[in-house]
Amino acid sequence: MKENQENSFFVNELTKAQPKMRGYVAKLLANSPSTDDVLQECNKLLWVKRTDWDPDTIFLKWAYRVCYFQAMAYCRDKSREKLIFNPELIEMMREENPDEHTHSEREVAMEQCLSKLKEPSREILLERYRNNLSVEQMAEREGLTANALSQKLLRLRYKLQHCIQENLKSNPA
Repeated sequence: MKENQENSFFVNELTKAQPKMRGYVAKLLANSPSTDDVLQECNKLLWVKRTDWDPDTIFLKWAYRVCYFQAMAYCRDKSREKLIFNPELIEMMREENPDEHTHSEREVAMEQCLSKLKEPSREILLERYRNNLSVEQMAEREGLTANALSQKLLRLRYKLQHCIQENLKSNPA
């Protein structure tokens, strides 16, 4: 009987978490049409691993971690085709804790932080994602090695991420 109660509690937590889990997977996969398929894989894996979850911890935090790894696995599998997002970008978007901020609050924070970047830095960062150019193509045009440009982009993304987090902390939801 105890196992049935535990399973019932788990199903209740999983059901309550579905909208937020779907939103998180959609964010990681940029609203890919495969979002629901990946979410279903997450649900199956969560069920298989249900005994690993400690009911004294936050269910959504544990579920997000599983969703993150499933999204990474999906991208790895799809990398043989056309890459949706590179793993660095997904890593940048990953958050350990569920985010209470709305999409629009994050967009405003991002716009403010982008405007704080120097023009050349902002343009190189935006161009990378707007025009879907490879690092090699951009590096050649900029007169840099691909590795140097990758490092520059990584530093810019970290700077942007830090600014957004600070902006959201100073303007709580």
